[in-house]
Amino acid sequence: MQRLSFTPNPIMVKEFRSRMRGWRAFAVLTAYLVFLALFSYGVYRLILITPPYTGGMPLSPFVGQALYAAIVNLSLFFVAFLTPALTATAISSEQERLTLEMLQATPLAAHTILFGKLISTAGYIFLLLFAAVPIVSLVFIFGGVAPLDLFLAALIVWATAVTFGMIGLFCSAWRKRTIQAIVLSYLAVLLFIIGTYVVYIFVGVITQDFPPRWILVVNPFSALASVLSSSGSQAGVATFFGLLAGWGPSIIEGDPAQLQSLRPLWHYTLAFDLVLSTGLYLLATRFVKPVQPWRIGWRGTSLVILIAGLYLVLGTTIFFKDIRETIYPISPVPTPTPVPSFFSAPAVPVAPPEPAAIPTEEPTDE
Repeated sequence: MQRLSFTPNPIMVKEFRSRMRGWRAFAVLTAYLVFLALFSYGVYRLILITPPYTGGMPLSPFVGQALYAAIVNLSLFFVAFLTPALTATAISSEQERLTLEMLQATPLAAHTILFGKLISTAGYIFLLLFAAVPIVSLVFIFGGVAPLDLFLAALIVWATAVTFGMIGLFCSAWRKRTIQAIVLSYLAVLLFIIGTYVVYIFVGVITQDFPPRWILVVNPFSALASVLSSSGSQAGVATFFGLLAGWGPSIIEGDPAQLQSLRPLWHYTLAFDLVLSTGLYLLATRFVKPVQPWRIGWRGTSLVILIAGLYLVLGTTIFFKDIRETIYPISPVPTPTPVPSFFSAPAVPVAPPEPAAIPTEEPTDE
């Protein structure tokens, strides 16, 4: 009887050791923490020159919300533009050093190699985010931010790291050249971030109306803005990030009923990241497989059908209300008006009442 083996992935162990033995990993970590600390202090000093009361709220919650928004946006920017550089060289560097064939000759499967490369990169990004926890925890001193909001922001940053890391890993396995993989990875990142905003503004200018939110689904900064807009309530924080999240004018003006019925944008973004990462991972395994890469057996076909069915069931369960409203839109109930009838009595015009005469007092002889 074969025993279950719980040994770690050898590719993951090798990548972790090779990355942490050098000085670059600690230099990047130190530079990130120093820059984050100086950036947070700069935001704090900038807030101090504002009036002590903004919108009738005390200064302390405003400081906490501003620091929270600045830190998580900076972390997301750092993750979005660092992760592809780490994963775009994972397979292409092995190909250029002529060591990829050695990995393919081992008993390791293609998905094991890819999984080890991806987890080692995501683990290093997680180390950077975890090291910044003492700086991020300063927002709780000032208040204005709930722990759930901080958790949701960290979840979006983590999902973005995995998605963009998978994009870089796919380009590295596809092109087998480091320069090509890096260029394609950053083109995809710029398309997801800057390209969506360009399309969003272009559609708004052409239609002369507020653009639809679905254009910003693939944008991680819009997903993060949907979290910040629901938690920020002072000094225009909610208004600014509400615009980035695709809020309409009625919501920005403060319609609570429409805000409660509106699903946050980060729900769709996380679902898109999950589907995209899984699809790119399955395609990347085909490029890493040395022999008959596009031959899928019954196990692979069953796995793809199982994953697709699982995602379909989860997506239908979670977004059933949105799908139903898209197919059968709910129109507002019109106000009932009286229907004219031939059997109804004709309306008789009524003359307006005459104004009453104002009595005048007669002079009395004394």
